[in-house]
Amino acid sequence: MKKKITLSTRKELKSLLIYILSNSRSLYSTRRFFEEGLKRNHKMRVYPPLSLSMMIEKQNTALYFQKEKLKNPDVIISRLGQRKASYSQAVFRQFEMLGALSLNECGAIVRSRDKLRTLQILSQKNISVPKTFFLDAPEDIDIALESVGGVPVIIKLPEGTQGVGVMLAESVRSARSILESLLDQEKHVLVQEFIEESLGADTRAIVLGGRVIASMQRKSVANEFRANVHRGGTQKKIKMTLETEKMARLAVELLGLKFAGVDLIESKRGPLILEVNPSPGIEGIEAATEVNIAEACILYIEKLYKLKKNNFM
Repeated sequence: MKKKITLSTRKELKSLLIYILSNSRSLYSTRRFFEEGLKRNHKMRVYPPLSLSMMIEKQNTALYFQKEKLKNPDVIISRLGQRKASYSQAVFRQFEMLGALSLNECGAIVRSRDKLRTLQILSQKNISVPKTFFLDAPEDIDIALESVGGVPVIIKLPEGTQGVGVMLAESVRSARSILESLLDQEKHVLVQEFIEESLGADTRAIVLGGRVIASMQRKSVANEFRANVHRGGTQKKIKMTLETEKMARLAVELLGLKFAGVDLIESKRGPLILEVNPSPGIEGIEAATEVNIAEACILYIEKLYKLKKNNFM
């Protein structure tokens, strides 16, 4: 039985028209948001953004699905991946321009999906992150490896989720081979220090409306340094320290998000933030913590919608 997180009380809130932008109806997170929205008597729809078309002209802006003009939704929930991201983001922005409230605004999602931009923002605000070198030229490979403390190192592409685009190089030779290959493909690359003392474990915190509502520890399996559940890692419920909770909440706030998954890792110099995910998967953490995250998000959306309406009255 999943625990309920009460963020608002339901009085006379009207049934909302909520569109979930997702390229797969069968994804656990998409399905859970849909189910919990229906339980609250909202009109739920799932649309893959790549199947939507846009009409734009003066005072006549609309979106179409299979030749049918869509009604303007009250709320948008984004579950977008990286496939044709620019078009998906344009669809999302179009709904926002038509007045739809979003759980996370498009601009904040784009900002936080860029790993380099995220690290720049967090480090500027004195939040601890792993030593990271942004690399765009082969001649800087040696200084990159030296700057982050030498091998082994983590090599990342600036965009990617669920461990995709993240590699471990255990020797200078392998690091150089991977980096030269990526740079030859005109990829920008992040070289990041390897935190050996973490022993393949990290913490995932779910932040909603400025509060940590669920947290778990993820641990990688043998021969796999990434702790993502999608990579076969295990997970268990944990209680975060006040320090790590504060870091997670502040990181989400600085990126302009209302809902996010924050990944942290323990190091000799304290907790470090690895990533802030604006569209976190919730299957593993709902199972590990028994917190009904999907319901909490629907309740929070209701609260935001009510505040929006009151401000316009």
